[in-house]
Amino acid sequence: MFEQLQDQIAIRIADLPNGTRFNLRDLLGAAWPEGAGDARQLGRDFRQNLPNFPGVEDAGKDDENLRWYLKQ
Repeated sequence: MFEQLQDQIAIRIADLPNGTRFNLRDLLGAAWPEGAGDARQLGRDFRQNLPNFPGVEDAGKDDENLRWYLKQ
């Protein structure tokens, strides 16, 4: 699934202003997978491939266990 959405993710990140905190679910909106297993896998794959997205860093998890990222 990550391979199918990778270009779309890159485009959406490029459209964000520098300094923006985001999570993958909100970034993808309607393209976010319905199934919890698919969603978790997409999140893991994105985090594992974070070096492919220059200027994006892991900003940690919130109280709801949602992972956030920061576009620098």
